[in-house]
Amino acid sequence: MATGNVALRQVLEEPIKGSSLWRDAGHRLLRTPSAMVGLFLIGLFVFVAVLAPIISPYNPTAGSIIHRFEVPSIQHLLGTDLQGRDILSRILWGARSSLWVSILSVTLGLLIGLFAGAISGFVGGWVDFWIMRVVDIMLSLPGLLLTITIVVFMGPGLNTIAFAIAIENVPIFARILRSSILGLKESDFTTAARSIGAKESRILINHIMPNALTPVIVAATLALATAIVDAAGLGFLGFGPQDPSTPEWGTMLTDTYRYLTSGAGFTALFPGIAIILSVLGFNLLGDGLREALDPRLKR
Repeated sequence: MATGNVALRQVLEEPIKGSSLWRDAGHRLLRTPSAMVGLFLIGLFVFVAVLAPIISPYNPTAGSIIHRFEVPSIQHLLGTDLQGRDILSRILWGARSSLWVSILSVTLGLLIGLFAGAISGFVGGWVDFWIMRVVDIMLSLPGLLLTITIVVFMGPGLNTIAFAIAIENVPIFARILRSSILGLKESDFTTAARSIGAKESRILINHIMPNALTPVIVAATLALATAIVDAAGLGFLGFGPQDPSTPEWGTMLTDTYRYLTSGAGFTALFPGIAIILSVLGFNLLGDGLREALDPRLKR
């Protein structure tokens, strides 16, 4: 009997191991095959972008007109372009440009959008009204037209493209966060925090924001994919790097689209595949995160 009491006491005294939303989400994410494929593609994309100076077989800006439009071979695995430059090397270096634009644009868009959405949703009143009217105006404009207008006004270049895409993302992040905060600011845990005298700023930062960021994280992951497509589209339209030798996926498509029917279609095929794979990776991961972070989809 005494032994049973000791065992019971030990069980009762053992700390209870809790399970947080993020831990459960991580476990569900690891069990999602499509999300793992997305993580692999993203990891490959980042690996190539970071190590491009080491793994690229040739100088991406150097070529010879004598060797232009060479088909894929042992010397040039993906062939050469109009200037005789190695396409594989230019794709590897172009990944750096796409990664920089996507990260910079989403980071800037998040910082501005989260600030606007948090203030709008938590403060309410006339502040909410006017912020949302600005958001509505921005959302009423076609995204590509807005980015082109900003790039034309500020001048072409990768940093300008990143800023333009960030402005395009601001109203999306702001509206998503505002909706989440509106559903949380009158919840039981915020009421309890107010009842013990917690400051409004502390309630927002420590209690509401951690619970409201879940849909924003999913949207940011998907926005990385959109940023890659937008950057390539603006580069294709001639708003990318003005130095034609700079390796950038959209610019590479601009240089080669007219040769699709002249036997050199591979010059456009491989940059297009690079764009598709990188975008696919972020989309798969975003879908996996949406399922993993939604408690209603818990399996």
